[in-house]
Amino acid sequence: MDRKTFIDTVNGLDSLTTAEVVIAQYFMKHYTMLPFAKIDELCKQMGVGKATLGRFLQHLGFSGFLEFKKQVSNDLALTLTTPVERYEGTQHTDAEQSVLESHFDEVMSNMTKTIASLSESDFNLAIDYMQNPNGKLYVIGSASSEALANYFYLLARYLRKDVIWLKADISTLPHQLIDVSTNDTLLAISYHRFSLTTVRLVKWFHQHGGHVVFVTDQPVNPFVSYCDVQFAVESASSGFFNNRTSGFALIEAFIKGLSRQKEKNDRFKRIDSLFEEFNVF
Repeated sequence: MDRKTFIDTVNGLDSLTTAEVVIAQYFMKHYTMLPFAKIDELCKQMGVGKATLGRFLQHLGFSGFLEFKKQVSNDLALTLTTPVERYEGTQHTDAEQSVLESHFDEVMSNMTKTIASLSESDFNLAIDYMQNPNGKLYVIGSASSEALANYFYLLARYLRKDVIWLKADISTLPHQLIDVSTNDTLLAISYHRFSLTTVRLVKWFHQHGGHVVFVTDQPVNPFVSYCDVQFAVESASSGFFNNRTSGFALIEAFIKGLSRQKEKNDRFKRIDSLFEEFNVF
């Protein structure tokens, strides 16, 4: 069931109680996060009982919340594919086409859609969290996101102290997280398919009072409830692998935002002296 079908079904009901109106309005506003919601947390946020929610969904033709979530998930999942699924579903042809031109067309389209969807206030809030001099800045990315996380980490080290790159190794994460405090911020990057390690880390960080800035390519994700700021960037591609250009551009924008840090001048000099000491370049 997509959002439009849900709205049409609700509008087709003869009448709604006050509580059912609250549920319907909440579902319309947060429809894409419903597949990841837990019924206890959901009812608490809406201020209604589980029995009330159950009766409402039965009026819509569902046996309960689990069946409703499954229907919503199935519809949303149609837009999410893996490289293997793309490969198997692609008609292979030798027809000539400009790969270079089509790729850059995709890049420009993704960039245009991304900048139109981003919030300046959200961006500034994320920079404020990441610049907090009283806290540490953690960063993590798994699979294709790891390269973006590593790039951010290397440049952020020029700009502020206590930047910590978390390895997505579940056996060592406890050692890396032992000093997390409520002043700390986590920049997490995760694209579909979402890393379970990153999901667990973001949830843990949130539960222990830290701020979470999250970058993804899907507004439908299991991180929504645990993020202070979320950025959804476009990653559409006609190839087997999704495009990461918009995410990379956002990471570079974060670095520019962090460049406001007054501490950077001394750090630049110290890093340059270390490069010379170790004959890096």
